[in-house]
Amino acid sequence: MLILWVGLHQFPIDEAAIFVISVVTAQGYMVWRNLPTAAASLNSIQAGKPHMLRWPVIIVIALSGLQIWLNDPLFTQRVLSGICLFILIVMLLGIRREQALLDRVVPAGFRFGREIKRVSLLRINALVLAIVITVNEILIASESLVVWITVMPLLAILMHGFYWFAVLLVLPNDEANRG
Repeated sequence: MLILWVGLHQFPIDEAAIFVISVVTAQGYMVWRNLPTAAASLNSIQAGKPHMLRWPVIIVIALSGLQIWLNDPLFTQRVLSGICLFILIVMLLGIRREQALLDRVVPAGFRFGREIKRVSLLRINALVLAIVITVNEILIASESLVVWITVMPLLAILMHGFYWFAVLLVLPNDEANRG
């Protein structure tokens, strides 16, 4: 996203158009990058479910087209907040039912003489989304497009590191189980 932003500034293109093109291209890359993994996950769960991927892909393509058509940086920035807010709401609703889900997916008990410890990552995922929404809204309210386009890729890197650090903190310690 940042490289495309810098590269497109070499041409006589409106800054708003450069911003929208850069962000929409990054969004497209994220979908293209994650779609095969999502399809494989659906195939491993139950045959016949890959058609479920059609709706999210259609929605993302429609949102991308709408962003390009409107050519409004504020709308493009709000799309990020909107998508994160939607996923955050789904995760918060999931937290209410996570114990029942964990009971269905990973039954409590022992396997091979070891206790199975169940870990839910919904709270970590929800926290990361809340941070992204907060930073995005602060940048929209108080900073220019140049600052936004610089900070958001850096935030993505920091959030990736924070996410895995938090995951490692909540995973059960195998050493304690051996002793």
